[in-house]
Amino acid sequence: MNSFFEKMSLENKDLKNEFQEIRNFLTTEFVQLDFEKDYIENKFADQFLKIRKDEIDTLPSPMIRYEKKIVPIIYEIFLEKIVNYLADYGNCAPIILNLKSKGFLPIEFVIELKNIKDLYEKSPEKLENLRKYIQIKDKIIQKFIENKTQIERLEDLDNPTDKLQLLYLIYRVVAFFHLQKIFNFSHIELFLKNNIKDWLVSIPLITLKNPDLYFCGTFLAKQLINLEKDINIEKVRKFLSNLYEESIDEFEVPIIEATDRVYYFFKSTEMVKLWLSNEQISKLLKINPNFFETYYLKNLETSQLVVILKIFKILENVVKLDKEKETAIIDEIEKRISPEGIKQFRDGFVSSEATYYVLFLNYMRNTLDKLKDLNLLEMVISRIYRNLEIIDFSSDTNLDLVSELFYSCECLKLFNCIETKQTIIHLAKYLFPQKVATTIMNSELLTQKKARFRHLKVNRITGDTIY
Repeated sequence: MNSFFEKMSLENKDLKNEFQEIRNFLTTEFVQLDFEKDYIENKFADQFLKIRKDEIDTLPSPMIRYEKKIVPIIYEIFLEKIVNYLADYGNCAPIILNLKSKGFLPIEFVIELKNIKDLYEKSPEKLENLRKYIQIKDKIIQKFIENKTQIERLEDLDNPTDKLQLLYLIYRVVAFFHLQKIFNFSHIELFLKNNIKDWLVSIPLITLKNPDLYFCGTFLAKQLINLEKDINIEKVRKFLSNLYEESIDEFEVPIIEATDRVYYFFKSTEMVKLWLSNEQISKLLKINPNFFETYYLKNLETSQLVVILKIFKILENVVKLDKEKETAIIDEIEKRISPEGIKQFRDGFVSSEATYYVLFLNYMRNTLDKLKDLNLLEMVISRIYRNLEIIDFSSDTNLDLVSELFYSCECLKLFNCIETKQTIIHLAKYLFPQKVATTIMNSELLTQKKARFRHLKVNRITGDTIY
């Protein structure tokens, strides 16, 4: 790489061409080390490599851009192959031997790998856990690509409005794995552009897994087309303003009586830049003590209870939820946490949606220790495999299955991106033989802030990924 950069021009030039030049060079180098070309090209297509406007000033030269953006991906490529080698997944032995022969891996490191492989041979259940864990991405991508035709046909239904919620959920999974370029969403793009009156409506029975129609349309329009140019955005803003008035008139306490409706309303106003006044926000977050009694809270879904706390946290500068009511909600949520997993209702079923929101809530409140004894990874991963087995992409596709798949992925994102002692211990206990897990748990250096890997973060209030 040093020799390569010595030959590169340091003049200002198109960053896209510069990155492509570096990627082409690295791809050739990795292929010579027996790495698969498709795998390397996919890694170098990662969203992390895009330079955001706020990063430009901190990345002034090709070498600095390489160090900050590309080196973390290179380390990740090596790490993934080493982990695959430990799990006997894929034909990684020749790559490890090649890396050893070329001096990339010291003999001491190779001996340690052999010692860990020996421990896995004595702990077959941990080896199976590791294999299942590292195959999740490939299994989901394979499932979606195998059903590419069926997914794209959903756009061709006589009434696409009926499937807008399903297409929204499918798109969330597709985007999670950066598969947008593989699928042709042109028909839904045309539908969104030409039929705004059909999707700019609010429907009853809104839940987090059954999103409001106008929200699905607005979200997909923002992702697939130019929301500012291709959609009459003033019409969307007017619709949201009218919806606000309806919510105030219809509900005494909108944030409790229509939690999901208010949540999607807030997210939509942000997308179309419709800024509410503090007075308007206060009316949506109006508090009535009667609605915080146990008999009322127990009828709300776990995810709804968390969303209430999340909204108040985001908007605490406008309306603050007093400690007593916050405690009442948290006490109700904790009644849904059991050794079997996290339930949507006290006597309900274990759900990845509920698991994600409770995991996020404890991250938001810095109380992840409360979940330390739960085997959440086993529950989430087993549900991913179960749902992949039974999901069928057709006009009758079950929204809950796609939603649960998405929330399962979001759970794993939290485990991977929340760099805390608690989440690392969860991963260690699930993935590694006891001797390795104990060593990790006893280490005082569980998080390496200066490590050269990527450190994707999760916003502690919004839950958004920070690249």
